[in-house]
Order: sequence, then C-alpha cells, then structure tokens
Amino acid sequence: MRPAPQLLVLTVGQGIAAGLAVALAALWSMGVLTHREAVWLVLLALLTAAIGGVASFFHMHHMAAARYILRRLKSSWLSREALTTGLFGGSLAILAAWSLFGSTASWAYVWWLWVTAAAGLLAMWVTAMLYATIPAVLSWHTPVTVISLLSLGLLSGASWTGLVLPLGDHVFRVFSVALMVFMLFVLGIKALHWRHFGESHGRLRAETGTGLPFAPYRLQDTGTTKPPYRMQTQVWPAIPVPVRNLFYGLIVLFVGVGPLLCLLLARLTGVEVLSVIFPGLVSVGVVLERWLFFADATHSSRVFFVDEPRHPSRVAAAAKKRAPVSQA
Repeated sequence: MRPAPQLLVLTVGQGIAAGLAVALAALWSMGVLTHREAVWLVLLALLTAAIGGVASFFHMHHMAAARYILRRLKSSWLSREALTTGLFGGSLAILAAWSLFGSTASWAYVWWLWVTAAAGLLAMWVTAMLYATIPAVLSWHTPVTVISLLSLGLLSGASWTGLVLPLGDHVFRVFSVALMVFMLFVLGIKALHWRHFGESHGRLRAETGTGLPFAPYRLQDTGTTKPPYRMQTQVWPAIPVPVRNLFYGLIVLFVGVGPLLCLLLARLTGVEVLSVIFPGLVSVGVVLERWLFFADATHSSRVFFVDEPRHPSRVAAAAKKRAPVSQA
C-alpha cells in the first residue's frame, strides 16, 4: 500500500510518546531520576504525542466529519483510536503540568505516572488493532502486528530517554541492560512479522478480490466521492525482492545491531554522546520499519493488478495417479 506521511508521523510519534511515558514511570519508581530529568522526559513525550495527534487530522478526507468520529465506539477501531489517543494526550498534559508546578514527592504523582503509562499502552494497542483487524490486508491480519507495533513503540520511546539521561552511567545500568535484552526481543518479533508478510505475498486469490458483497472482503471504497476513487486506491507496485531485503538489513542495523553496540560502548566507556546517538539510530530504524510496514502490505485487491499464483490441479493429479499403466 502507498505509505501516507500522516500515518507514518502518527504511529511513530504515538509510539515514542507512549514508550517515553512507560520508561518515565519505571525510572521514577526505581528512584534514579531527578525532578529536572523527569520534567524533560514528560515534555518530550507531550511534544511527540502532540505531533502525532496533529498528523492524524491531516489524514482525514473530510475535516467537517471530525465531530462525528466518536459516534461508533462500539464497532469502529478508528473511533476507539481517536478516543484513547485523546485520553493519552490529556493524561500527558496533566502530568506535564503536575511535574512543572506541583509536588512530585507524593504517592499520587507515582500513581498518575502509571495511569499515564497505561493510557499510552492502551492507545498503542488500539492503533495496532485497527490494522490487525483488517482481513483484506493479508499481511497485517495477524496478532504479530499488535506485538510488533507495541514493542517498537516501547523501544523507540525508551531510547529517547538517552536525549536527557546519560545511559552509560552506572545509575542506569539496570535500565540499559533491560534495553539491550529488549532489542533482541524486538528483532525476533520482526523476524516473525516479516515471515508472515512473505507468506501473504503468495496468498492472493481472485475470489477475495471481486469487491462484491458476497465475497469474503468487500473492497469498494464507499466513503470517497472523488472519481476515479470508486475502488481501493491504496495498491501500488510490489516492492522488488532486492529492495525489500535491503530494507530488512537496514532495519536490523538501525533497530538492533547499531543501537546495541552503541549502548554497550556507552556502558563500557561512559562517553555521554553515545547516549544521544542511540535514540537517533533507533528512530531511523523505526521510520524505515514503519514505511515498509505500509509499502510492503499485501491488499487483496492487488489481485486486479497482478497474475494470481498458479497451483497444480488436485483433480488432474489424482486422475493421473489412477490412470492404468499401458502394457508394451
């Protein structure tokens, strides 16, 4: 599918904000943060959440319809996304005001930290479910999509703590080691996700791409009135295998290998600039991963533009086995 810049900014920004909120709650509960550091982290989270939220408005086809977005909470993951993202942003705003002007030495502040972190996780989960519950997009329709988006969001947000904290310092050794282990987990999840994407490339069937209401997936886009946008318009040419493999390698480099070495060197040498390079590497990797997530998606309507994979006839094969062998 054609990657929309608004969706890239929305999903990446939301993940960073939620990951920062979770990391902030964990670090504050561990007692390793100063008040000044906590303020900077929550402001970073609020900024990235605001950027993601603004990007979502530019993805709307009809801005005037925004006031109706919450009317289908019982059936629409998009409505639920709007609600949970708004609740997360509001929780972050309260947390930022509390951190700047209130007392942070009470149990109530810790409690609100974890409420905000939970709101961020909920917002990420709902956004991930929006994609994972679309059966017409074969490559997204898997629980691994949810785990992938959640884990990458947590990793990207946790890495952004390096913009404020010297992660090579011994005070943050537990947090740094946990990040290293988590990076290996993320790479494993992405390997499973890419395997599902690869299997989806060969699962196109004519019966799932008719666009008729009696087919498994109805692909007519009834919400768009601009001709020729009468059918699904998000299909574009498949990514060549060498280009796809190049992206796989770059994502592994920027999400896993590079940040892992950078964080390890920061722990061994104590050079603070490595803590700043670390989130930069992860952010580049997450942007590449999110672009590939959209660009390499296999939509059922692609069957209109490519030849359906041919499979040997099971009837002919069975008849051939039963055919008598002629005697010379």
